[in-house]
Amino acid sequence: MDYSERVNSKKGAGGIASNEDINVQTKKRVQELLATHVLDLDNDPYVFRNHLGMLECKLCLTTHINESSYISHLGGRKHHLNLERRRILDEKQNKHRQQDTELVEKRHWKKIGKPTYKITKIRDPDSLKVGLLINIKLPKITVDEPMFKIMSYHELTSKNQNNCLKFIEKTKEELSEEEDDDDTENLEKKYQYLVISAEPYDNVAIIIPSHKKIDKPREENKMSDSYWWHWDIDTKEFFLQFLYK
Repeated sequence: MDYSERVNSKKGAGGIASNEDINVQTKKRVQELLATHVLDLDNDPYVFRNHLGMLECKLCLTTHINESSYISHLGGRKHHLNLERRRILDEKQNKHRQQDTELVEKRHWKKIGKPTYKITKIRDPDSLKVGLLINIKLPKITVDEPMFKIMSYHELTSKNQNNCLKFIEKTKEELSEEEDDDDTENLEKKYQYLVISAEPYDNVAIIIPSHKKIDKPREENKMSDSYWWHWDIDTKEFFLQFLYK
């Protein structure tokens, strides 16, 4: 800012600027910044406007009262240094992700169909609770032990959802409860699915009523007298039993 040729100013020194001169210079600087820089708040990942209407830089943790102050910050050393640090960090993370994806190979196997299984309705002689005993024979299993999980309708893939609904509609007359033919949402909420997986066999899905709660421990992977499973490695048979509350 040129302070020469002002009242009481000496050669080689600047006079005292008034508030009006400072405001004029500030407005001029804001116009120059806005003319040379286009501030796009929607596409800038590091800026947001807080509840007070001020701009904040999430990368540098700085606060700015207006757009010109934030534009000046963008051209500063601190912001450029943090951008470089962020770029180096992103490159390291992307490199680690690529290495992890290269190490983990996608498994491929040829399915040989569904295994032989048997479902038996049981009743506990002491508590009189009813439940199911599932026995699956897996003579050609290639993994150490079968896996199982109780899943809801929304956890299944779209293909399996359609297959389950078709199976329920087909066997509706054999079920103990009557269902409304047009109430699809009722079918989604009324059943859950016990899925048992053992490579190279196809997965086995057993439909279980949702309104009947299974009597099992709260802790994960824990067994009890009413909820247990067993894998017989000699006979290649898997047993799963649970009782309803």
